[in-house]
Order: sequence, then structure tokens, then C-alpha cells
Amino acid sequence: MPSFTYTYRNPEGISCTQTINALDRKQALMLLKKQGVVALKLEESKAGQSEKGSKKPKFIHWIRNKKEASDSKQGEQDFSKKRTTTAKGESIGLNLLKRLYELHKSGMPIGDAVRILQNRLSDRAQKALVIGIWRDLSEGLTLAKALSRRSRYFTPSVCHVIQAGEATGHLAPVLAKVIQYLEEKQAIRKKMLSSMAYPSFVTLVALLVVVLFLTVLLPQIEGMLERLGGEMTWSAQLLIDGSNWMLKLGPFFILGLIILFLGLGQWKRTQMGKRIIDRWSLRIPLIGNIIYYSNLYQTGNLIATLLQSGINTTETLQLTEKTIENAHLKQQFSTAKGQINEGASLTQAFRLQNFMPDVALDILSVGEDIGELAQSMADVTESFKESLSQRLNAMTTIVSSLALGFAFGLVTLIAIGIVTSVFEVSKTLSI
Repeated sequence: MPSFTYTYRNPEGISCTQTINALDRKQALMLLKKQGVVALKLEESKAGQSEKGSKKPKFIHWIRNKKEASDSKQGEQDFSKKRTTTAKGESIGLNLLKRLYELHKSGMPIGDAVRILQNRLSDRAQKALVIGIWRDLSEGLTLAKALSRRSRYFTPSVCHVIQAGEATGHLAPVLAKVIQYLEEKQAIRKKMLSSMAYPSFVTLVALLVVVLFLTVLLPQIEGMLERLGGEMTWSAQLLIDGSNWMLKLGPFFILGLIILFLGLGQWKRTQMGKRIIDRWSLRIPLIGNIIYYSNLYQTGNLIATLLQSGINTTETLQLTEKTIENAHLKQQFSTAKGQINEGASLTQAFRLQNFMPDVALDILSVGEDIGELAQSMADVTESFKESLSQRLNAMTTIVSSLALGFAFGLVTLIAIGIVTSVFEVSKTLSI
């Protein structure tokens, strides 16, 4: 009976390799599934091959690996030449995770799913990404470790969640949660961009009209008034003085902003500076609430996913702490984690640190009392998502109104300037 070699991770997260006897690959997968083993890689053993016969396949395998590594490197270089943004990279990573989930949920080991995708994908960037991941898996790395090496495509929070899924043997449901989170994040980003597109276009048109009026039409009107002895109207004079002020002080203002942002960027690299700036950012009107609920949504979603995957609370909090981006919230979470380890309940610790709203903590308290903390965390996460969407809608509405008001004000001022200038010219001609 043929034997198959499979690689899996034990409860301690250590990579192990064993063999199993089965008639074919399908039966081997069924036997492993009955044993509750999630195979990362499954290959038929080749112990019966002679040393002479095995030299050629090994050599061919070495040549193939060299070619794949060259293709992967070339693909990554071509991808970087396009100067693709982080959002584009995350989109490519999301598409790859979807393909992996489709194959893995059907019972295929994740290693085989990655290997098959090398021949299925046609996009050059995605193919290069899969080849690189397969090369790392072949060297004995876990999927999470291989993904963490490609931060352009996968954020640290995604890698930590996948690492937890591999450690517990629940990779398929964890992948489903990760894909859902990334799709929602992408939808929020698209919604913001689409909401700001129209006011941005109107503002740009208004600025172009102002430039056209100041550079073409206004000089002609001003020259005509000088020849006829007329006076410049107040609206036209206001536009001229404003443009002269911007030309004189504008470069210094822009230079000051650049120096300020560079200084804040350097200060934020320090631990104290990042904590202070992140605390300030939470107090900014509208934007502060968006940052706050965005972090809560990511944190709550990760805690719910890890708890539902069977990971204990202590390890869940350790993994979640690594993914919090805001330094001030991360410090609060770290303090709460220490209090939980000392015996306090999760709800009590979060309430003492004011980490979550009181309403959410009341829901968590009930779930913690009845032993349904994971489900309660999933429920409050949905409320965080709704609060985030409401505040994003409010911000886009306010920004759109301000942009449209600014554009309307500029166009109105120009219209008044043109009309009053024409009247002034007519009055001069009649005299």
C-alpha cells in the first residue's frame, strides 16, 4: 500500500512530519480528516526509488526551484516598478486569500493549494507572489510566516490571525473571517473615495476658473479701466489682493507645513512622540472618532475570531495587542491585559481603562457571565462597524458641504467681480 508523507502543526505550533498508508491521495485526506489533522502539505513517499533514479528528479527539482525563484524575483521587480499603492497590494493579497480559501475549505492541504495556484493564476504579480510563498513553505515556514514576509500584500494583523488559525487547526474558518474583514475594509475605502470624488472635482473646477479669471480676464479689465480712468471694483480688488498675498506668502506657508509634518513624522518615530500624537489624534473632531472606532472594530473582530477558533483568552489578548495601531489605545489595552492576567474579568479591565464604550461593555458583561464572550464580542464588533460607517458618512457630508461651499463662494465672487467691472466700464464710457 502506498505511503504518504504529510506535514502539520501540533497544538504547540511546532511543525511535524509523519507518514500514513492509504490507497490514494483522496483516501489519505479522508483518514487525516477523521483524525482531526489539518495537513499543510501531503506528498506521496518516494522511498522505493533507487539512488540513481532519484538523482535526476532531484536535479530537475533544483532547476525548477531556481527558475521559480527567478520568475518570482522578476515578477516582484516588475510589480515594484509600477509603484503600486498599498491599497492595490492589499487587493492582490485579498484575491489570493480568496483562492486559497476556496481550495482549502474543500479539504485540500494549504500547501497543495499554494502549489496548485502557481499553475492556475495568470496575473504576473499574483503568480510571483504565490511562487514566493510556495518557496517559503517548501523551506519549512508556516503560511503566516510566509505571508508576513510580504507586508506589501498582507498586514501584520492578518498574519497574526492566520498564525492563530494554523496553531489551532481551524485555518479555513479563520481565512473566511479574514476575507470578510478585508472586504469590508475595502468597501469602506471605496465608499470614502466615491463620496469625495464629486466635491473634489467641483473644487478643482472652481480653482481653475479663479486662475483663468486672474490670469486672463482680470488683467484685460484692469487695463481697460486704467485707460478710461475708471476705478477697480471691490470684488475684483479683493481677488487681486488675495492672489498677490498667496503669491508672496504661499511658498512660505507651504514650506512651513512641510517642515511641520516632517518634524512630527520624526517625533512620531520615538515611542513617546507616537503615544502623544496618537492621543492627540483621538481628540480631533470627527477624525478622532473615526480612528477610535476603526481600531475598536479591528480589535473586536480579531478577539471574536480568535475566541471562536478555540484560542484561550490570554493568548488571544497577546495576539490582539500586536495588531493595535494607535499607541495610546495599545497602552490602554496592554494595561487591561495585565489586569486580566491578575484575575480581573475582561469587562472590568476594559471599563477601568475606558477602552470601549459603556454600552458595548454592558453587552460583553452579559456574554462573559453566560459563557458566550466570543459571540458577544462579535455583536459589539458589528455595532462598532455601524458607528464607524455613521461617522464616515458624517465626515464625507461635512467635507463635501465645505468643498461645495468653498467652490460656490469663489464662483460667486468671480461673477460679482465680472459684473461690477462691466458696469464700471460702462459707466466710464458713458461719462
